[in-house]
Amino acid sequence: MRKIAILIVACGTGSIALAASAADDLGSGRRVQNTTAVQTVEVGDTAGHMVGVVEFKGLTFFASGQIASHVNAATFDLTDGNGPHAGYVVHRFDDGSTSVEKYQGQTKVEGAGGKTVVEGTFECAGGSGRFAGLKGEGRYRGERIGSLEAGSYVYIDFEGHCTTP
Repeated sequence: MRKIAILIVACGTGSIALAASAADDLGSGRRVQNTTAVQTVEVGDTAGHMVGVVEFKGLTFFASGQIASHVNAATFDLTDGNGPHAGYVVHRFDDGSTSVEKYQGQTKVEGAGGKTVVEGTFECAGGSGRFAGLKGEGRYRGERIGSLEAGSYVYIDFEGHCTTP
């Protein structure tokens, strides 16, 4: 009987540890954001070629149930709306903890309606508080609703695993 009780306690402890680490996994969810600032420069080598920097702000809804506000600063090099982009997302949680995500990908205008799709990969690059040492990686895909100008909206669905040691 004592062996069974020890086994039940050991299994129960393992389940609690797994649930706690799953609750802190920041690798999957949905980010919804608004363009708050954008600066572009026409390159001049080809019609429609521009480089620039953009800032987004919004909310991230993690699959773990956590919600954070975020600031997303990105650079881009687009010709007729298509090309590479890269940036950093800093999430801020109610308890003061932060997480940092580095990403890179492609922007593509699709279809006759001009839908703009963004997709690529990300790496969790640390954080503070309960997310100090956050590591992991994944993929993302989303869509920008409207032009790149300030006021447009973007949603990003991301999937991967990002946890602390």
